[in-house]
Amino acid sequence: MTEKEIHLILKRLQKEIRALREDVQSLKESDAQGLSELRGMLRRRGLVPYRENPAHHLIFPPAFREKEKFYELFKKYSFRLFLREILLRKGPFMISEVVRFSSPETGKKYISFLVELGLVESVGRNKYRLWPLNTASLGATLEWFMAEMLRKEFSCPALYGLRCKGTSFGGDYDVIASLEGRLLYLEVKSSPPKNIEGVEVHEFFSRLKDLIPQVALFFVDTELRLMDKIVPIFEAERLSRRTKAIEPLAPIQKIADEIFFAPPRIYILSSKGSIPQNLAACFKHYFTFPRVEFVAEGLYSQG
Repeated sequence: MTEKEIHLILKRLQKEIRALREDVQSLKESDAQGLSELRGMLRRRGLVPYRENPAHHLIFPPAFREKEKFYELFKKYSFRLFLREILLRKGPFMISEVVRFSSPETGKKYISFLVELGLVESVGRNKYRLWPLNTASLGATLEWFMAEMLRKEFSCPALYGLRCKGTSFGGDYDVIASLEGRLLYLEVKSSPPKNIEGVEVHEFFSRLKDLIPQVALFFVDTELRLMDKIVPIFEAERLSRRTKAIEPLAPIQKIADEIFFAPPRIYILSSKGSIPQNLAACFKHYFTFPRVEFVAEGLYSQG
C-alpha cells in the first residue's frame, strides 16, 4: 500500500469519525430536548413503546449523511410527487415517465440532485433507478419528514413510526410529539383524498382513545380540496360517536385555507401552500381558541 493510499484511507476514516461524533451529539441533544419526557407520557398512559424512528422503509439508507439537504428539498410538493412517480415504476425509469406533475427541466434538476446524493444511479440509455431501493411507498419517509419538521421548525421533541404495546385499537402511531408539555399525535396520509376511506378515519379516532393526546392532527399530503371528501368523513364519524343524541356537537370549522378544526382537539390539514405555515396556523389556533366543553368525539373534552 502506497503512502498516498494510506493518506486517503486516514482522511476517509477521519471524516467518518466526525460524522459519528455529530450523530452522537445529535442524539444527546434530542434526549435533552424532551424525548425522555415524551416516552414518559406514553408510559403514564400504560403504553409500552417497542419500536420508534425505524429507518428500514425510508427512501434513503440509515447511514445517509445528506439528510439536511434532502429535508429542504422534500418540503417541495412537486419533489414529493416526483418521488412517488419514481416509486410507482418499481425499477428503472426515464425522466419523461416521472414528470407528470412537473416540467422536464424540473425533473432533470431533481434527478441531478438525487444522483449527487447517491440515491439514484444511471443504468444507461437515459434510464435511472433508485439505489438502494428501500421502500415501496413514500409513507415512511413522509412520517420522518413531519417529525423532523416538528423538531426543526417548532422545537418539539418528536418520534415517528411508533409502535406500542398495551393498546386496545392498535398501537401504530405515525408521529407523536411534545407540544409545550402536551402530547401531540399526528396522523400522516401520503395518499390523495380519493384513496382515503372512512375506515381510516374511524381507526384514527379509535387510536385517540388509547393515546389520549391533548391535540391531534390529521394531515393529508395533497393540494386538493379536503371539503369534498375528507371533512364529510370526519363529520360522519363524529356524529356516529356521540354517546347521546342530546349532547351538543360543535361543527367543524374552517380556520384557514384547507385547514379545519373539529372541536375540541382535532385539526385536519393539507399541504397546500406551506406545511410549516399550516402547522403554525393549527398551533396558533390551539393556543388562542377558547376551550369550550363539547362531547364531540365520544371521548372527553379538554378544559
